[in-house]
Order: sequence, then structure tokens, then C-alpha cells
Amino acid sequence: MSKLYFTQASVDFLNRAARQKKSDWLERNQDEYQEVLVEPMRELMKTLAKNLRELTPGYRFPVRGFARIKTSWDSENKKIYRDWFHTSVSRDSESRYDSLPNLYFHFADGDFHSAGGLYMPSAKQTKHIRKWIDRDPSRLEELLADKSFNKIYKELGTERVLKTKPRDYPLEHPHFDWLRLSGWYVWRPITKKIALSKNLASVLTEDWRQVLRLNAILDFYTTSWPKDQQIDSFTAPEVRQQFDF
Repeated sequence: MSKLYFTQASVDFLNRAARQKKSDWLERNQDEYQEVLVEPMRELMKTLAKNLRELTPGYRFPVRGFARIKTSWDSENKKIYRDWFHTSVSRDSESRYDSLPNLYFHFADGDFHSAGGLYMPSAKQTKHIRKWIDRDPSRLEELLADKSFNKIYKELGTERVLKTKPRDYPLEHPHFDWLRLSGWYVWRPITKKIALSKNLASVLTEDWRQVLRLNAILDFYTTSWPKDQQIDSFTAPEVRQQFDF
């Protein structure tokens, strides 16, 4: 039987938190915080880890340490507490500077969404991805044209875009819009009805199943060069080559 994870009480708690002016408010409401936000997220992650077990070797589905709603102080919005809650499923990077593609879920009244990919790649990773997009973007083209993927994620996110053109690539490049990105990820909104329903786990399972296809391509791009390029000095780890999960 499907579980009900988040409820309207979860949304109400976040909205109340955002209005608070006393830094000890969360400590005084810790039991409710655990009940309506932390425990539901923990149970959701356990379900998703089980559903995606075969496709996510190395990925860590957190059961604690979710994004905390208390901030040091949001001077711009004059808030102590955030009105949103999120979690990120990722792998440990062997590099101090490189991130690895992740899976993401955001929970906020009016902004529920799933996402994933490589939001903040290092300079080295960015160089690799752009070189592949320039020389052989076929894997990415095929994925974004695939019906199963395109049904959920229509295009790459455009929040992280260079204000100027990337060095060494002409404006007339057929994939200039992809080259101009400084993060390669996808996201899509989830309705409040779904976010507060028993269907949330099954929806996120399919969303993330598609994101994992993008992540596999980004793993390949960031650890190799196109054939006419010299292999980078670091040793590329094994990456998943199966793109049609």
C-alpha cells in the first residue's frame, strides 16, 4: 500500500517558519518539524532508494541531514527561516573541486519540483562538456529527443548561462545555446496535488530514472575527450555506458 509522505501540515509549517523572528522558534517546535518534514523526507528517500537501487550504484539517499530550514540570517529577505525544504542524492567525488551529477527534490508551497544533472561543474568539467557538445553531441541530442525523457523534461535548464559567449566557440555554432550554459541540468515542476499525495514516490522514481540517463552522459562527458582530443591527465573512472535505463 502506498504511503502518504507530506501533507498540508508540512506546507503550513514551512509557511509559519518563514514568518518567525525568534531564533529559538525551531527548537521550541522541533517535534512538529520532525513529524511533518524530516520523517516524511526520510521515508521518501528510503522508498526511492529501494525503487532505484539497480540504477544508482554509489548514490547516497540521505536519511538525515536534509537541508535545514534555519539560516544564519537572510538580510535581503529579513528571514531567519526558509520557506522551503529540499534534499539532494549524490555520490562522493574523489576530487576536491569536481562535483558529480545529482538527483534533487524541492519542497515549498508554490514551488515543488524534481531536478538533476550537474548544476555547478568545475572549470575542468565545463571544458570537457563543451568539447563534447562541440565535437559530438549525439548522446545528448538523442536523450533530449527521446519520448520517455522528453515527456518529463523538455529541455536543459537555463538558470546558469554565461552573459557572454564561451571562449573558442562561434555564435553560429548549431548548439550555441548548450555551449553557453555553465550548468547542465534539468528540472520540472510537480503539482501540489502530487507532492501531497501517495503518488509522490512513484512520480519521483520515474523523474529520477530519466535524470539518471542524463547523469550517465555527463559522467561520460566529464571523464573523457572526443576521439580527436588528447586524454586529460587524470584517469577517467568507470562510468555507466547504458543510457536507456
